[in-house]
Amino acid sequence: MMAMSGVNAEAKARVEALLLEPLAGLKRKRGRGAEDHDKAMERLRCDLAYMTDDELRGMVELITAHAVSTKGVWPDEGLIRVWAFDLRKPPAREATYPPSLMRSEMGDRAVAEGWAIELYAVAKRYGPPPPPRYMQGKLKEEAANNAHRVRVIEQNRAAGRATDDELAWLRRRDADMAEIHAIRAEKRESAA
Repeated sequence: MMAMSGVNAEAKARVEALLLEPLAGLKRKRGRGAEDHDKAMERLRCDLAYMTDDELRGMVELITAHAVSTKGVWPDEGLIRVWAFDLRKPPAREATYPPSLMRSEMGDRAVAEGWAIELYAVAKRYGPPPPPRYMQGKLKEEAANNAHRVRVIEQNRAAGRATDDELAWLRRRDADMAEIHAIRAEKRESAA
């Protein structure tokens, strides 16, 4: 679900120490082979590396509480992911959904029509499913309002009247657009 590419050994070791080692006494699910269980644990090492130390410790409590009702058996890998997602969503570049949406036909259309930043923000904040047509219309309206705001801030900046808050908003918007372009460049590279 959240498969991160390039998770470093230090991050995996942190998940191992804070999440997996404290739960070492739990039994694997009935009918699940040792190799499958080990692969699931490796996926969790990678996929939960974005979590803070406190969040990983919290996950130990959640998993332990669940294991009490299952006589010491590991919860389903999917359930662990849901709990992790409830605690904190992974950063957008590490989650699969927002970049996937930006590489899709809807992402193509949003870039062409000028509402890509707004679409990306919704994908990061709410996750799937993609926004329906009605919501897309609202995103286009928001994009038009934001485009007007950009023009006003740029005029204010040229006249030396832009506030720090306005300039910070503009920088965040530029950073979001740069991130979208980087995601879409990955799409073009993988198609080549």
